[in-house]
Amino acid sequence: MRTALRTSVVTVALAGAMLVPAAGTAFAATATAPQSVSAPASDNSRYEGEPVYIGEGLVAVLRNKAEGPEAWIREVGPQWKPGDTYMVRVVTKLDRTLPHDTAKGLDLELTKAASARPVLVVTAADGRATSYPLPAGEASTDCRVGPVGQEIGAGMSAELYLSELGPKVLLFEAGDGGRDFARLDRTHPSLPESAGFIARIVNPSGARPVFEWKTQGGSDTVGRVAFPAFPQGCKPGYAFTDDKPVTKPATPAPAATPATVKPQTAGQTSVVPKGPVAAGAELPARTAADTVDTATMTAGAALVAAFGALAASVVLRRRHGARD
Repeated sequence: MRTALRTSVVTVALAGAMLVPAAGTAFAATATAPQSVSAPASDNSRYEGEPVYIGEGLVAVLRNKAEGPEAWIREVGPQWKPGDTYMVRVVTKLDRTLPHDTAKGLDLELTKAASARPVLVVTAADGRATSYPLPAGEASTDCRVGPVGQEIGAGMSAELYLSELGPKVLLFEAGDGGRDFARLDRTHPSLPESAGFIARIVNPSGARPVFEWKTQGGSDTVGRVAFPAFPQGCKPGYAFTDDKPVTKPATPAPAATPATVKPQTAGQTSVVPKGPVAAGAELPARTAADTVDTATMTAGAALVAAFGALAASVVLRRRHGARD
């Protein structure tokens, strides 16, 4: 009886020991199992609007909310139909600061941009124009000026704009389907040197910006045209900071080296040039070694004469002695 009881106790203990690790493992697995969390949906509300197909595989997404009237031109392909997605590549965007642009041969203009009911006008290459009203919004003061067209040569043209954001230039190249070649603005006022010609906004953050260009090489002059002034009652969204002209310090002329004048001594002789020297020829300057004191020469000659007389008297005495 006791043996059977002991055997039962041992069996229960062993079974419990075997179950404890398994239970712990199961609890740990339950505690550490990751919870499935769905990824947050992307918020496209800033770019959503009323999509309308305008041709050439392009859709205009029309908006008129707190940001003001906008027409986002997106490339969707010629098979697009209402209900298809339109959140694809942006070609350009029209708003109150840039109401005009071109894309794939279409002329795009946001008209009545300052009113409560702007209209997008799309003009095809054949001159046919179609209007697309934007949703109604709030009217505002139109502080945009432009476009002001300007031919700059070499098959290039420019459109100048001015708004609260500052001056802006759109450059177009003929034969490129009407797409803009480059854009210049207050933060990027100049083309890089690799463009091969000059196009820049001078004084882009100043009160009187100027557009400069030079598309031809050689002696062709630089073209200049001033941007229009801000409309009355409009103020830029930045402080005017005029460009300071670059001034180079004048290089001082080298100081003249004073001529060296040697004092002449009382015994120095003056030599009057003759021949070509008298006619104006230049001779090397005489050095101190070349100048001989006259008194020294005279004394030397006198010493030589005295030694000669002494030697002569000695010779005569020897001759007389020989005769005697």
